Amino acid sequence: MPIIKPVGDCALTVEFDNRISIEVNRQVHAVDRRIAEASVPGIVETVPTYRTLIVHYRPEIIRYGEIRKKVEDLCAGAAESVQAGDESDIVLELPVLYGGEVDVDDPEARYDGWDGRETSPDKQDLMDYEHKTWDEIIETHTKNLCYVYFQAFAIGHSYVGNPEKIFSIPRRATSRTLIPAGTLGVYGDQTVLNGVDLPCGWNLIGRTPVVLYDRDREEQSLVKSGEWIRFVPISLKEYKEIHEASKHGEYVPRTYKKSEEGGRK
Repeated sequence: MPIIKPVGDCALTVEFDNRISIEVNRQVHAVDRRIAEASVPGIVETVPTYRTLIVHYRPEIIRYGEIRKKVEDLCAGAAESVQAGDESDIVLELPVLYGGEVDVDDPEARYDGWDGRETSPDKQDLMDYEHKTWDEIIETHTKNLCYVYFQAFAIGHSYVGNPEKIFSIPRRATSRTLIPAGTLGVYGDQTVLNGVDLPCGWNLIGRTPVVLYDRDREEQSLVKSGEWIRFVPISLKEYKEIHEASKHGEYVPRTYKKSEEGGRK
């Protein structure tokens, strides 16, 4: 059973094993789904992370002892349900341009003395540190099906894990104060997807033409926690076509069941 602790006077945290792993994170999302399905009065929001789930509630509606008991009951059997396949099986294919210059949506933005057009400004650093050609870097980044752990900082800002530690390059010594929406940063076995213009200290490997966050969509974030991603390399021509269609809501990325053909691990 996970450990449940109070967080201030209107939230509690559900803590699972102290490690970053897909197995542990699936348990986090299994409990998150159970809480959503239970529709417990007084719960306002749940926030999943790598190994914890924070549950915000209104103490004037439900007291700590009561919500703790309800959450404990919902946690029972979470690990067993994950082992039985009670988790998301959806794969999203995300097209990515690995290097090359494209237009940015906000020409007035200031990207640390860089115009934001180059999709992989850390290309040379990655090749030098990993002792790989650029084609090998791309192959390494796209060879596995990846898992979406959670979203943080902003809707559409997703942390995605690879089943292998694919890169050894450390984070940048100095973070960039702003990078363009759609940019992918890498570190170890992790890839971060930036749904909006945000700061980032990771190494920038490419950019997706797909609009990851749109406040006018019913589902504002295209990428969902607990699901899967396959990164697909594309050409500059494809990037321009997809980005234009995506901005107008006319592009729908391919999705399928992980268990189906094409959903190989």
